[in-house]
Amino acid sequence: MNATKKILVIDDHHLFAEGLAMILESSGNQFEVETSNNAQYLLTDLDKLKGFDLVLIDLHMPNLSGFSFLSAVNAQSLAIVVAVISGSDKRVEIERAISLGAQGFIPKDSSSKEFINASSQLLQGKRYLPLAWDGEIDWKSGDDESIPDSEALTERQHQVLELMRDGLQNKQIALVLGIKPSSVKGHVERLFTKFSVNNRTSCVQIAQEQKLI
Repeated sequence: MNATKKILVIDDHHLFAEGLAMILESSGNQFEVETSNNAQYLLTDLDKLKGFDLVLIDLHMPNLSGFSFLSAVNAQSLAIVVAVISGSDKRVEIERAISLGAQGFIPKDSSSKEFINASSQLLQGKRYLPLAWDGEIDWKSGDDESIPDSEALTERQHQVLELMRDGLQNKQIALVLGIKPSSVKGHVERLFTKFSVNNRTSCVQIAQEQKLI
């Protein structure tokens, strides 16, 4: 890779993010690395976000999770490569991240060499998983196969439901999906009617019981 590649590390632990930035920038590759601890704020400046060749994001953060960030990238068709960095190695979480469009998973306890190798592969357009996960994950995207039980829901309603499950309020959901808060309110109200409930907790609970999310 001859041209400088811009990488964004999003993690609410400053020490980890800054340490990873130093590792990548001192690797001998032409990496230019920025860090952020606020995924929600980044979605207010999409032009800047689209200027990065690779985004490495933690899954579990306050305000806006890595899952919700991936949903935003998906919903708004942002042409950026996103991979997950996480201290969790729960298969269900990794599969969910990949279904939302993540191009890779790098455990936080990986060596410096693995982080550099993974970033290089991702920047070359390849997907990345640790060797121990090789063959364990199905790389189908969330769009490859519809969920039979969710046929009664529109795609947007399904997106809103997932973000409600993650605890996002209407304004945050609007930011993630790139739509107006009033539109989100309308979707929420239709979901309440569909499930015959009058609050978000019950709505999410029923959707989970029906395996819609």
